[in-house]
Amino acid sequence: MKKSIFIAAAMVALMLNLPAAENSQQKEPAIPAGMTGGYETVQGKVLKVYSAKDNGAQFRAYAVKWKDQEIIVSDTLCTSNKKEGDTITFMAQRMEMPHGEQKLKLLHFMIMEFPGLSGHDIEKLPGAESTKPAPKE
Repeated sequence: MKKSIFIAAAMVALMLNLPAAENSQQKEPAIPAGMTGGYETVQGKVLKVYSAKDNGAQFRAYAVKWKDQEIIVSDTLCTSNKKEGDTITFMAQRMEMPHGEQKLKLLHFMIMEFPGLSGHDIEKLPGAESTKPAPKE
């Protein structure tokens, strides 16, 4: 249970810290002050699978219906192997952060199926608003 939260937090921190890696002298925090957010876990039927391989590296993502919108759910670690019609559990993560005079509002979708973590454990994640199928078409 804590493992999936750690993985999700580590990936967000890594994404936010990538520009800092280019300049190791930079002293700014990896996560900006004033950043807020939340998430919900939901299930949805896979509409299409996107994948690519290159020199041993791989990419995988799934098209899923969420709140009457077709969205792409990333499998950043490529730990799943779903097909069209399969059901996946994923996280819809909302983040708000200051960016100069503006406030950025971001939405990110990530698969929540990791080896060694059952679907029942996902339902117990702190802060999860729901674990229910996405609305039908």
